[in-house]
Amino acid sequence: MSDYQQHKQQILQLFDKAIAFAQAHKLTPTFNHLAEAQKHLLEGKLFIVVAGEFKQGKSSLLNAFLNETEIFPVDIDITTNLVSTITYGKTEKITVVLGESGQETVKQIQRSEISEYVTEQRNAKNAKQAKMLIVESPNSQLQEGLVLVDTPGIGSLNTEHTAITYAFLPNADAVLFVSDALKPLTTEELDFLKTRILPHCQNIIFVLTKADTVSDIQEIITNNQQKLAQVLNCDPKTITIVPVSSRAKLDYLQYQEPEDLEYSNFAQLEQQLWQLVGEQRGQTLLLKAVNELNQAIGEMKAPLEVAWSADQNRTPENLEAQLIETQEKLRNLLENNAEWRNILSDRLQNLQIETQGQFQRNFAQIRYQTSEYIEDDRLINSPKQIADLVESDIDGLMSNLNKDLNQQAADLYGEIETVTRLDLTRFEVGFAERQKAHLVREEIKIEEKTVADKAWNTSRNAVFSSSAGGTIGGIVGGTIGGVLGFVFGAGVGAAPGVQVGAAIGGAIGWIGGGAKGVKDGLAQIEEKDRATTKSKVTRVIAPFLDDCQRICNQTLVKAIKGLEHSMRDEFTKQVKRQKEGWEKTLRSLQESRKLSPAQVAQRSQQLPDSLEQLSQLQAQVQSLAQTILQQPITTPPLAAPEKVEAKVKPPEPKTVATASSGVDYGDWADE
Repeated sequence: MSDYQQHKQQILQLFDKAIAFAQAHKLTPTFNHLAEAQKHLLEGKLFIVVAGEFKQGKSSLLNAFLNETEIFPVDIDITTNLVSTITYGKTEKITVVLGESGQETVKQIQRSEISEYVTEQRNAKNAKQAKMLIVESPNSQLQEGLVLVDTPGIGSLNTEHTAITYAFLPNADAVLFVSDALKPLTTEELDFLKTRILPHCQNIIFVLTKADTVSDIQEIITNNQQKLAQVLNCDPKTITIVPVSSRAKLDYLQYQEPEDLEYSNFAQLEQQLWQLVGEQRGQTLLLKAVNELNQAIGEMKAPLEVAWSADQNRTPENLEAQLIETQEKLRNLLENNAEWRNILSDRLQNLQIETQGQFQRNFAQIRYQTSEYIEDDRLINSPKQIADLVESDIDGLMSNLNKDLNQQAADLYGEIETVTRLDLTRFEVGFAERQKAHLVREEIKIEEKTVADKAWNTSRNAVFSSSAGGTIGGIVGGTIGGVLGFVFGAGVGAAPGVQVGAAIGGAIGWIGGGAKGVKDGLAQIEEKDRATTKSKVTRVIAPFLDDCQRICNQTLVKAIKGLEHSMRDEFTKQVKRQKEGWEKTLRSLQESRKLSPAQVAQRSQQLPDSLEQLSQLQAQVQSLAQTILQQPITTPPLAAPEKVEAKVKPPEPKTVATASSGVDYGDWADE
């Protein structure tokens, strides 16, 4: 069991204890907060995208990883042509998304019918208009939140699935980049890695399939490391490639021979995968849950501490005044003219200006790159490839803006907390040795001094991270978006991030629909004269670029406006929660003063046990948070290529992903 899985189970056990305490003491609001947070952790998703050239053994790899023999169609003549996902569900449920953009429907199918939709052999040229396959399975390998995404091969990507494939990449927590031991890494694969994966996701595990079919696997690994090192600009020895044998793993499942399992090397693959996702996205999910626990325990503990102090005549004279002052402060924060509302509005207005400026600059670069594609003699013979490249360039731009927006929103949220002198994840009344009460964190200091501070600052991004459910849901339409949001969205992000992801996903979906018409038009161009061909391609592409620029710009404005509303609602919700908690603490203090000596004596026998339970639980939560924070990240993400912005002259053309770039990747590169 990985550290992530172990820590997750420990946190879930602490949730059970806290929920039991809240239920026993009839603390309904806190019980509801805990139950919701526990559900988010249980359903938190870790997205793993499986990418590589077609017929590299990706489907066999997934079957073997899942300890399945037939869920993904595998045959020497089978080619996957559809984006497929598999996630955990209590019972097996298989859904296929069908139809044109904006008119999608869902159809429930049986496992035996999967190949009828996802393979080129039985659904040639996607005659059935399938967009995506969604599998929910009670498979234990998925129980900790893994969502595996099987993509069509690089060399056989159906144009209708381009938008969905590229939308998953920026949302991926890790990418399994699959290559074949029998076939050297191609220039096309290396270019795809450099231009389509690295700009969006640097958490990559390189997997070499069919390791059982070659005599000297180390020689192939060494040569692949050398080629990858040129793309990644690093020492070949620092690149880990995991060789696996899906056949050996499947033999183990059938015959239960330990030698087959060891030879398959899937244990190393699982270790690498859990280590990477657990120390990246997994840490964020865990710390978000820890923060919810810490806050809820504080809400339950504070009234009891005040009551115990009052029963013992140890309550400072000014405690009630402090509580009333805190109440007034929180009440003021809920007023329509509160300062933080103006700060939020002003900052997001500036963010909109900056984002639109960045979008215009980057779109100008896309226009320049498009002209380079049209001038490329290797591409002009197949104009549809130009549309593929333009579409994926715009998809990538919008996906990156999505990530940037949510990161800046998280930073702004922290700024508002500092300005309002309010820590929304801490709720605690502490009593010093001299029996003087003080409200913990009455004054916020910027320095991170406690475990709770560090945990909150580390996990704040989880509140604003866009879920793949929102993004992909936007791509494939409103009705289907609800299905995908349910399957993928739970536990991934709070309302602000999902809202932005859904808006930008809608734009990416529009781009995909528009690009299909462009590709159909380009497919009709059959001119022998290159100058005439270039002119016709330009006339088809130019209006598409104009429409994309207009729609995407409108989407950004809409997304930021929606972000303002959702951030305001999120902050208001948290302030109300604290206000309710302090109101309860104040009532506890005031009611304690009305008790008779007999009532005080009776309660004094009960309170210590309850306080001890909560103190122990709080100590366990903070200790676990410390462990998670100190967990070393031994597999750092790869460095993304440096971004080059246009200054005086246009940028150098990028490497073409669908044609040989002319880059020398070594003797083993298969041109």
